[in-house]
Amino acid sequence: MPHSKPEISSNCLKAQAKAGRPKSEEKRINILLAASDLFLAQGFSSTSMDQVAKKAEVSKQTVYSHFSNKEALYTAVITYKCAQYQLGEEHMGDVEQDPVEALLTYGNQIINLLQDEQSIAMHRIVIGELTTNPRVAELFYMAGPLHGIEILCNFFQQNSQLKLDKTKAKYWAYTFFNMLKGDFYLPSLLGLPFSKSQVKQTELVKQTVNHVMQMIKAEN
Repeated sequence: MPHSKPEISSNCLKAQAKAGRPKSEEKRINILLAASDLFLAQGFSSTSMDQVAKKAEVSKQTVYSHFSNKEALYTAVITYKCAQYQLGEEHMGDVEQDPVEALLTYGNQIINLLQDEQSIAMHRIVIGELTTNPRVAELFYMAGPLHGIEILCNFFQQNSQLKLDKTKAKYWAYTFFNMLKGDFYLPSLLGLPFSKSQVKQTELVKQTVNHVMQMIKAEN
């Protein structure tokens, strides 16, 4: 596992939630953590809002005051996990920054997330529910991978050094994400031994960024 991956535990996040946060925000985070644990333990379909409320030690009404339904809660859990690895819009929002440096940072964050044990477990659960509840995969894809690709696509379009059109930006965003999966992503999903040391991760990200930037320049 990469040494740069943030060590994020439920207890740690709960402590952070209690430190200087409004009570409503603290409850929201506790609900997200409880829901995440339940989704990972028993899947989306077998988890109820009642169970989430009980585990978060709040009322069911409180859960619904933050999340309109289970789909909204599940989407928020995926978004929250991505945010822990700084994969939100704010981290690629500076379209004037050097594209190589931006992609190096974003690439490392993506690999950190892909190697996160909870993230791997959630991928497996989504695959396991494909035949019985394909909506789970749709929600997961939209809130996780697709959202990250759209952020990168926007960066490719808006960056002053690149200025790609929408079609090319979309193509290179998907290419970048797929190249980062390297030789570890599939084994991790299949439960096979895998590891990506910090040195190998850094090398993979650098190679990916260099190849993508070279191909973009050659194409232009």
